[in-house]
Amino acid sequence: MPPLIPPLQCCVWELTLRCNLRCRHCGATAGRARPDELSTTEALRIADELAALPADEVTLMGGELFLRPDWYAVAERLRTGGVGLVVFTNATLLNAERIAQLRALEPRTIGTSLDGGCAAVHDDIRGRAGAFARTVAALDALPAAGLRVAVITTLTRRNLYELPAIARLLVGRGIRWQIQCAGVGGERLVRQDLLTPLEFYFAARFIARMRATYSWEELPVIGAHDFGYCSGRLPYLGMPGERWAGCPAGRRVLGIQSNGAVKACLSLPDDMVVGSLRELSLAELWQGEMLAAWRRPAERTGFCAACPHGPVCEGGCTSMAVTYSGQRGDDPCCLYRLEQAQ
Repeated sequence: MPPLIPPLQCCVWELTLRCNLRCRHCGATAGRARPDELSTTEALRIADELAALPADEVTLMGGELFLRPDWYAVAERLRTGGVGLVVFTNATLLNAERIAQLRALEPRTIGTSLDGGCAAVHDDIRGRAGAFARTVAALDALPAAGLRVAVITTLTRRNLYELPAIARLLVGRGIRWQIQCAGVGGERLVRQDLLTPLEFYFAARFIARMRATYSWEELPVIGAHDFGYCSGRLPYLGMPGERWAGCPAGRRVLGIQSNGAVKACLSLPDDMVVGSLRELSLAELWQGEMLAAWRRPAERTGFCAACPHGPVCEGGCTSMAVTYSGQRGDDPCCLYRLEQAQ
């Protein structure tokens, strides 16, 4: 029996690869636009297909979203089609006009990155002086305009110990904080900057400590899909009330690149592209065999093969497994696995 075709809950759409920053950990090596990026006509067609499927939520991002002149037209088409909208920006290009446009779109969330608790660290990671100041200013301006804000911190060895300083910036402001790990990807990432498994566990303990110290209203902090499941010592670190049920890539989540290439998750490397929206419709890809393979349980190998949590966990986050072991179904950055080793 073929796997059931689930609804598409979340699509992450890289609308352009152009960027005004040069982040060290960028998985797509954003900077210049891809030579074959979607035209406005193609992008609007895909927006209509996302609405028709339907997709519950689409996150528009880059590169830097605001560098694409037609970003608002695409976002407006999605909202007109009834799609929930999240906009992700590095916040350095925010101004009064763009904040007014965002208000008109009524997005569920505006996401931005904060990778350090001070300018020296954040600006070094982001590759531009002044990025920290602009981001912190946005964390004031966006809520003042009635917009909900979320901060994402991507961890490497360059900013692991910045977590307490970032927490001090965010506590009491009602800004949701997602902590995630840098993974396999772009050319600027130095592999030695990746967290070691023990550093990963340190970060998980930090998230657990923050959640024990502060109420959800004071500091709504979560670990992303690469964090925090199957531990015998720490609570689940994702959204309260949820439980890890295997990697959502290709099951509930989809990624679209700026040239129409599709991945089961945008965090995966480019050799895992499953098709192109220039060759197939979104419905054909979502219902087709290339994604059906992602809906079958991954073959678990290594420690994960005999793990008692394996039938539910299915080897953890695919991006982390590929980053650290080179394959699906074997994630060395697993809380249960690390606890067993200790």
